[in-house]
Amino acid sequence: MKFILSLVIWFSFCLPANAQDASGDKFPKGSWLSEGYGLFVDLDKSDLRMYQLTGISCIAARTGEQEKSLSTESTTVFVSGHETFTIIHTSDPNILQLHSDGTASDIVLHRIARPPEICARSTANTPQENYRIFWQTFAEQYPFFPLHKMDWRATDRKFRPMVTATTSPSQLFQIFRQMIEPLQDAHTGVEAEDIKQEFDGWRSDPNHLEAKDWTTAFSAIESKYVRGILQPYCRGRLQFGMLREGIGYLRVTTFYDYAGEGGYTAQLRCLQQGLDAMFSGAKKMSGLVIDVRLNKGGDDPLGIEIASRLTSKKYLAYTKAARKSTDLDVPLQLTESQPTWVQPSDRPGFRGNVNVLIGPDTVSAGETFTMALMGREPHVVRIGLNTQGVFSDVLNRRLPNGWRFDLPNEIYFTADGKAFDGNGIPPDVRVPFFSAKDLQIGQDTALDEAIRQLAK
Repeated sequence: MKFILSLVIWFSFCLPANAQDASGDKFPKGSWLSEGYGLFVDLDKSDLRMYQLTGISCIAARTGEQEKSLSTESTTVFVSGHETFTIIHTSDPNILQLHSDGTASDIVLHRIARPPEICARSTANTPQENYRIFWQTFAEQYPFFPLHKMDWRATDRKFRPMVTATTSPSQLFQIFRQMIEPLQDAHTGVEAEDIKQEFDGWRSDPNHLEAKDWTTAFSAIESKYVRGILQPYCRGRLQFGMLREGIGYLRVTTFYDYAGEGGYTAQLRCLQQGLDAMFSGAKKMSGLVIDVRLNKGGDDPLGIEIASRLTSKKYLAYTKAARKSTDLDVPLQLTESQPTWVQPSDRPGFRGNVNVLIGPDTVSAGETFTMALMGREPHVVRIGLNTQGVFSDVLNRRLPNGWRFDLPNEIYFTADGKAFDGNGIPPDVRVPFFSAKDLQIGQDTALDEAIRQLAK
């Protein structure tokens, strides 16, 4: 199978890469290299093929078929399973933008004359080669080694000699884990399906709650704080009810899996309909508490949709940029920052005082949502503890042995240029919550504080 795949890749790269055919077709065929992200994109009339690049490897990653019914004169849309990729044409015939549904920015693509030479070579599936690609990918894409005070070259000197032709898959997995576990980065991980092993990074935090604790905490909120019932929306990922003093309570546990099928479009539609229902009686609300203390992340634009229901004027949610430099020995260079704006929605919403509850189990899109509320007026008061400290979209990569691994390669910035990777977004009002005693007596000190502030 490996030989056949290599042959197919080699054959496809021998085809000419022309900007357009003799008929004057404006479709941007040819070879394209991403700015940051380590991607080679091959386009022809009906297919998109993506390859994951490092300085030593080229691995086939993703294919998509053109969906002509969704394409326009300035965009070409490709569908891969439930995912949609849009190629956005620009005024420069040598520059394109690649947008994936559910992301808050685009990847800039530059035309190249021919595929990278590395893509014409086959990649061996050996322990040493898998190690080399794993280490090289982090070396080229991971932007946070200085933040975590890690010397990635020293890591290589320690672990590379341990990998030989006789290294077993289990041994190799443990080596990969030991390499990245010290980062304590929740956007790093390794999945080895063939040996049924998986590892995901996480910041060590004494305030992290286990699943059983969250179940106890949510039960206490629903029985002691919510007046009436907590209505579920979007497969229960969102729940809405009323607290005392006419204060609304919105809990958001993920920004994904809102709809069974249909991809991102179906998720957005479900969210919009749910928000319409939640805010249909917003005029009677005196305040709103949004609880993202347990939020596992997901698609950033879904958080922007919620933020759009809370404002009457446009404002900057955040900007994001990706690592551009690929050399560990040069200062970190980033791609040009791309802004994400919160636009006021004309659908039902709430424009009054809002508090948001955050903590170490507020992760990824839960954190970019929190960041998106920072520019809102009136100010959204953050109550609780620091968030987890991971914001980037996850860069998914594959090894020759079929294993998958993840890492972040982007940095999110507030309107005034602040980033919160590692330490997380801090609260305005620091309140520990759900201690062993709180769980025992059913008390939520952070929610108590939010109610107190909104009832002033």
